[in-house]
Amino acid sequence: MKKKTMVRILAIDPYSRGVGFAAIEGEGRAVSLIDWGLRTTGKADNRRSARAIETLISRFRPDILALENWGAPGFRRCHRVDLLLNGIASSHDRRLRVRLVSQRQVCAIGPLPHTSTKYGRARFVADRFPELEPFLPPVRKLWMPEDSRMSIFDAASFGLACFPAENPGADRPKQTPNSA
Repeated sequence: MKKKTMVRILAIDPYSRGVGFAAIEGEGRAVSLIDWGLRTTGKADNRRSARAIETLISRFRPDILALENWGAPGFRRCHRVDLLLNGIASSHDRRLRVRLVSQRQVCAIGPLPHTSTKYGRARFVADRFPELEPFLPPVRKLWMPEDSRMSIFDAASFGLACFPAENPGADRPKQTPNSA
């Protein structure tokens, strides 16, 4: 019988003034949230964001770095975020595996239609990790900008999508953005 090993995942989600992150550790269905938060850079600056991500990587020493798949259909981010994610994914040595998670895989972390909307996925993540409940922003109205705290929930959903036992119906995340 094989012994299951703990896996630590650092999931990153860039937003307009920094990055949101979630550090998740576990094996199989026993998954726990280690830390989460926002690292602000003050403005949309890839160098500052990359430094913040490097600091998080050295702090948590993850086995897997989970990022949104910028080559997948449905990726709707600005070119700056595309460059940031590409730079982070290609700048690490082989000891740190990078998993690229598509929006389809994120939607599969929980029951549809609850996870078909961004707020629904955030609600699912808050239910899965009750310690995030106080940070859940209110439902966004059309005229409101997106709350930066939503980046924490996006990052946590990227991390959850990397655990196959948590997400049995989803495909395994791809290694390169062009293979999606």
